[in-house]
Amino acid sequence: MGTPNSQLETLKNIAELLNQSTNKQKVINEVLHAFLSMTHFETGWVFLTRSNRLELAADAGLPPALARDDKELMCGEDCTCVSRYKKGHLTQATSIIGCKRIEHALARGDEDIAGITHHATVPLKTPTQTYGLLNVAAPYQKEYKSELELLESVALQIGTALERIERFEQEERRSELLTRVHLFTKQMQETTHFNELESCFSNGLFALFQPDDVTWLNEGTAKEDSLSTTELAENISPSRSVYMNRETPFSVMEKEVFHLLLDYYMMTYKQLQLHRKEMDLARIEERSRLAQDLHDSVSQLLFSIVLTSQASRQLAHNEAVDEHIQYIYDVSSQALKEMRALIAKQKGDRLKEGLLAELTHYAGAIGIKLETESSGTTPIPYAIEETMLRIGQEALHNIKKHADSNEALIHLLKEKEHVNLIIKDEGKGFDRDAEALSPSFGIRGMKERAALYNGTMSLQSSPGEGTEINVTLPYGGDSVD
Repeated sequence: MGTPNSQLETLKNIAELLNQSTNKQKVINEVLHAFLSMTHFETGWVFLTRSNRLELAADAGLPPALARDDKELMCGEDCTCVSRYKKGHLTQATSIIGCKRIEHALARGDEDIAGITHHATVPLKTPTQTYGLLNVAAPYQKEYKSELELLESVALQIGTALERIERFEQEERRSELLTRVHLFTKQMQETTHFNELESCFSNGLFALFQPDDVTWLNEGTAKEDSLSTTELAENISPSRSVYMNRETPFSVMEKEVFHLLLDYYMMTYKQLQLHRKEMDLARIEERSRLAQDLHDSVSQLLFSIVLTSQASRQLAHNEAVDEHIQYIYDVSSQALKEMRALIAKQKGDRLKEGLLAELTHYAGAIGIKLETESSGTTPIPYAIEETMLRIGQEALHNIKKHADSNEALIHLLKEKEHVNLIIKDEGKGFDRDAEALSPSFGIRGMKERAALYNGTMSLQSSPGEGTEINVTLPYGGDSVD
C-alpha cells in the first residue's frame, strides 16, 4: 500500500481537502477521486444514509459493467456490505468481501469488470454517528489486509468532516427557520380576533413545515386515522389541539420550533383575551357615562312629552285627535320606562333570567304575543348574550311598527361554537330587493351589532309572506371596538 510516510502524506492531503468544503456531496466526490489518485486503488464508491436507506452518493473509476444503464447495478441495497452494515455487523474496515454487484453483472453476461472481483469496505463514522460506507478496489486483488489501517483513518476523517458539515447545515437551517419564525410571530402579534389568530397560525405552520395537513380538534373529538407516517400534535388549550401530518419525519429542531410557536400562540391568545376584557370594561364605563347623559337630557324630555300628552287629552274634543294623543302618551310612557330601566341597569340584571326571558318581558311591554323555543345547553358569554338581546329587541320593535302583526316566534339554538337566534313573524312582509337598496336604520343597526362580534345577520321576507331574521354569533367572536 506504500510506506508510512506516503500514508501520512495521503492523510494530510485528504484532511486539507475535507477542511475546504461545507458541501457534503461535493466533498465526498472530491475526496474519493483524490484518494484513488494517491493510492493504487482504481475504483471506489460511497453510500450515504438518506431517509433510512443507503444510496449511492459518489463513485469514481467504475468498471463498465457497473456503470451501464445509468449505474443500475449500483442502486438498491442488495449486496453483502450494505446488508452487514444495516444489521450492525460492519463496524470496522473489512477486506475480502466478494462484490455481489459484480456477480450480478457476470450473471447477466456482462464480463467487462476491469479485473474487479472483490473490494474493501469501511464504515464512515464518528464515535457517536454513522453516515455510510466507503468501498474501494483494485484489479485482480482479493485481499486488502495491509490497507485496512489507512482506510480506517480515511473513513474517520471523512466521518468527522460529514459531522462538521451536518452541524453547519443544521445551523444554517436553524438560522433560516428562526428568521421565518420571527416574521411569523410578528404576523400573529398583528391579529385582532381569535379566529384570525387561529387561521394565521395554521398558515404559518404550512409555510414553515410543509405538512400534508393541519387539523384543529376540540376536546372529545376523535381523530380519524391518517395515512401519513408522522404526526406532531399538541394541546394549545384545555379544550383544543392542533395536529400536523407529514410523510417525512419532523426533525428535533422542527419539534423545538413547533413548541416555541405553541408557547407564543398561547401568549398572543391571552393578550387578545386581556384586550377583550379591557374593551368590556371600557364599554361598561362608557355605558355608565351615557346613562348619566341620558338621565340629564333624553329622559327629562320624554317625561315632558308624557306630561304634555296627558294634559292635551283633556283639551281634545275630537275622537281622532284624542286617539293620536293617546298613542303619543302610550309610546312616550313606554320609552320613558325603557330609558329609566336602561339607566338603572335593570336590563343587565334581568339577563340573569336568560335571553328569552328578557325578550319575553320586552315583547309584553310593547304588546306582542311572543312564543319562544330553545335548544342546546352551551352557556352564552355575557357580551354575546347582550348583543343578541339588543338585536332581538330591535327585531320585535320592527314587528310592532311595520309588520301589522302582534305575534312572533323566537328560536334560540345554543350550538358548541356559536349561538343562533331566529325571529319570525307572519306579518305583511316587505320587498327585500328594495330594502337592500336602501336599508332601514334598524336593520343596518342589527347587522352592525352582529358584525361587531364577528357574527352575521340574514333576513328573508317578501310581501304577504312575513319576515324571518337569522342571527349567528360565534362564542369566540371578539369585539372589534
